[in-house]
Amino acid sequence: MAHDRAYFKAEKEIEKARCSGTRELDLSDMELTQLPQSIGQLKQLKWLLLYNNQLTILPETIGQLVQLQSLVLYGNQLKILPESIRKLTQLKWLRVYNNQLTSLPEGIGQLTQLHALHLEHNQLTELPESIGELRQLQELHLTENQCIDLPSSISQLDHLEILELNGNYLNPELSEAYKQGLDSVKAYLRAKAEAHIILNEAKLILVGEGEVGKTCLVDALLGNEWQEHDSTHGIEINPIQFLNPKTKTEITLNGWDFSGQRVYRSTHQLFFSAPAVYLVVWKPREGLQQGYVKEWIKLIKHREPEAKILVVATHGGPQQRQPDIDRQELWDLFGKETVLDFLFVDSKPDEQDKRRGIDELKLAIVRIASTLPEVGRTVPKSFADVRQALKDRAVPYLPLKEVLDICHEHKMNDEVANLFITISHRLGHFTHYQHDPTLRDIVILKPDWLATAISYVLDDEQTRKAHGLVKFSRLTELWNNPTRPEKTHYPATLHAIFLRLMGRFDLSYRVADPTLRGEVDPQSLIAQLVPDNRPDSFAGEWLSCPSAGELQQTQICRIVDEKGNSASAEGLFYQLIVRLHKYSLGRVNYHESIHWQRGLVLDDDYNGRALLEHKGNDVHITVHAPYPERFLAMLTEEVKYLVESFWEGLRCDIMVPCLNPEPCIGLFEVRKLIENKKRGRPEQPCSVCNEWQNIDSLLLNAPAAQPVITVDALANKVVLEKLDSVRNILIQHNEETMGRFDNLDATDKELLSKADASFNNLIHAFTDEAKEGPRLFSLMPVDLSNVNPRKWKSATFRLTLWCEHSQLPLPALNGKEGKEGVYEIELEREWFKKAAPYLKLMTSTLSLVLPVASSAIKLGLDDTTYKAIEEQLDFCKSAIDATIGEVTKIGEFIGTPDKTMLEHGIAISADGATLRKFHALLKAKDPGFGGLIRVMNKHQEFLWVHPQFEGEY
Repeated sequence: MAHDRAYFKAEKEIEKARCSGTRELDLSDMELTQLPQSIGQLKQLKWLLLYNNQLTILPETIGQLVQLQSLVLYGNQLKILPESIRKLTQLKWLRVYNNQLTSLPEGIGQLTQLHALHLEHNQLTELPESIGELRQLQELHLTENQCIDLPSSISQLDHLEILELNGNYLNPELSEAYKQGLDSVKAYLRAKAEAHIILNEAKLILVGEGEVGKTCLVDALLGNEWQEHDSTHGIEINPIQFLNPKTKTEITLNGWDFSGQRVYRSTHQLFFSAPAVYLVVWKPREGLQQGYVKEWIKLIKHREPEAKILVVATHGGPQQRQPDIDRQELWDLFGKETVLDFLFVDSKPDEQDKRRGIDELKLAIVRIASTLPEVGRTVPKSFADVRQALKDRAVPYLPLKEVLDICHEHKMNDEVANLFITISHRLGHFTHYQHDPTLRDIVILKPDWLATAISYVLDDEQTRKAHGLVKFSRLTELWNNPTRPEKTHYPATLHAIFLRLMGRFDLSYRVADPTLRGEVDPQSLIAQLVPDNRPDSFAGEWLSCPSAGELQQTQICRIVDEKGNSASAEGLFYQLIVRLHKYSLGRVNYHESIHWQRGLVLDDDYNGRALLEHKGNDVHITVHAPYPERFLAMLTEEVKYLVESFWEGLRCDIMVPCLNPEPCIGLFEVRKLIENKKRGRPEQPCSVCNEWQNIDSLLLNAPAAQPVITVDALANKVVLEKLDSVRNILIQHNEETMGRFDNLDATDKELLSKADASFNNLIHAFTDEAKEGPRLFSLMPVDLSNVNPRKWKSATFRLTLWCEHSQLPLPALNGKEGKEGVYEIELEREWFKKAAPYLKLMTSTLSLVLPVASSAIKLGLDDTTYKAIEEQLDFCKSAIDATIGEVTKIGEFIGTPDKTMLEHGIAISADGATLRKFHALLKAKDPGFGGLIRVMNKHQEFLWVHPQFEGEY
């Protein structure tokens, strides 16, 4: 093979290294397409850098580098690694990310000294079982590959601290275990190692308008006798067996028959999932427009963009209208990869007892089902056995204790049993909320049972006339109505549970009404049924212009589909009314609430007042506040998260309005404005009025474009003294639920909003790390007299964990006698220096939020305790500065002050590995983390909170 200039240059470098006996060789960025065989002569080599070349293969002679400790290969085009790599038994760091690897050699398990294996951004579909022999492995990075499963042997890696799997095609159970953290992945793999089976089951979801024959079609697929049916209430589920004629494999599809009334659509979406075959059923004699075929396909595709759909026409026969549908239009709109076929069936047998088109439909369903990722997956046998045992009970619900007993009967220990319940809840197999005091002791096994109960509330004329307000006594009547069949009666013991579940599903919330005394008959709001007109009190509570000392900012959440076209998120605003009710003007007295079907006024004390309006498909958000950026950013994030997580086929683009003094409906996308500003373009034209607008002026409405609030600048002595005085004012008004912050001036409110934003930035910067352990703690040397901050090499520190909900240390919440969450721990100076940027950021942020957090009367934090905590944080900051020097600024850790919040979110250089090391160290001392409980918020993010706040989540 002819060699190029880069090859010969590499040969010279190799020869030079051989002669000099160097232990490090750098052949990176040389455009190498081939590595010389002579590399094997460098037996003394410990570090070899080959990154950013064009290598497609490595020579087998690389296995002769038996002293090698670090091999850096990222940024090449490697498809395989040589078998001889197994001989590199001293290797500690192997970095092969950004290549084209499709597999790893089985011999990789012989690299028994390996500490870190980086395989991100390759094309790996599986890992060899021998990976479990890497007993010293601490980090395994597999982001952006094509793995479906992991070898069970990974559960044997006792030293593993970091496992990254984002961007793979993990099977559903493993994917959910990964979201729970490393320990859950190991527990899942251990369960699978004991015994596993292949599951061939998925969902079959039937949707369409009312009375198009969905239930009759299910009967036909089941082979049941023909019968007429009343309209479906909610959902009905029936398992249907199909046989794959090619493989002779039996596939079980759970048929979900959804009622067609529009009022149910928002709740139906809760049960849509991608691993399903969808049948959009319509009736030709009603015409395409009446069938709403396009609307149903949009509803499905917005929720599950990868859905596979069959369009099925029903109710045929000699005298019936033949199916007439514009197939090409639907294919053009949604693609042939979504709408796979059009079929015509008659569920009613003819004179020869034949059901026309049913066999063809079954074959089409089987063809699609066999390609679904959920069909043919490998799961722990114990998972499948328990799931079947629960089905065999044929009951709609069970106490949690009975479910755990069934798990134990199938050889699950407590860890695996709890993981099984968590995973099954996340996958929608059943419903269980482990942290909710009302719901934690019950497992709902039949979602159709629950959906039907909800449908009775949505259908209730009395509740609709009350615009969604319903007392508990009325719900009891609806759920135990003697005029309905016995099977639709619900025990009184479950009524409070149903109501709580409706809240969990963002369908309702309990309202505050001072005219109702006690807890005898509480009242709730069904958000879907609120009035469609703006209330008369709106003008008095929302001023068109901000008050003195306040600013106004406006953003628009533009909701679009994958093609960039404006799209509807069905039921979005109802969910927002529930999710944001803690900011309602009626949180003390419901009758002061201001909301309607397309509008909502909110108040977040010092963070300001907001108006949300649903205009067309978009959500317009305006905030009045001394520092509107905080509330506006939070509300925008809430809308964007809800749209993009619940409706995975939709996108939420953040826009700002045109500034033309003549009214204009033009919008500018914030991300594009920031890009154009970086390119030095000062102006951009409006797409509607064509007036050129100043980009800086437009971006004044965009919190994401504002400079990051640097804790360096904020947490100074003057500000902290100001916050102390604010605390004293708040303590005087701490019995007030609303208006507690009204006595503060605009400057004070702005300061509190910025402190809020700083805490939010800290928590969000380390979202992934929260899977494994808490993020908030403070440090104090045990012996102050024995620690020279400039010279110490190791020292014993007193470490105190903090609650991430209350923003207070555990001793302040546990009482003076409580010792939980306080440890004495030996720290090396080197670790302290490495962790110092995070420690400084965290400590400074806690100093900012402590005054407000400690002012709440229900927490009972006296001045002496407050001052002690304050002094501890001050000393910690001083120790950090003295150890690493004042030159180390927090800005160097989270980004320079001139970086925008948007850039900060992308480019943050947070040292999550240091925090994970801390978690491993702490877990060895106390696996229970001082009694902190890991909960999950509405954004599916973990928080570590004191037990008294568990019910908040």
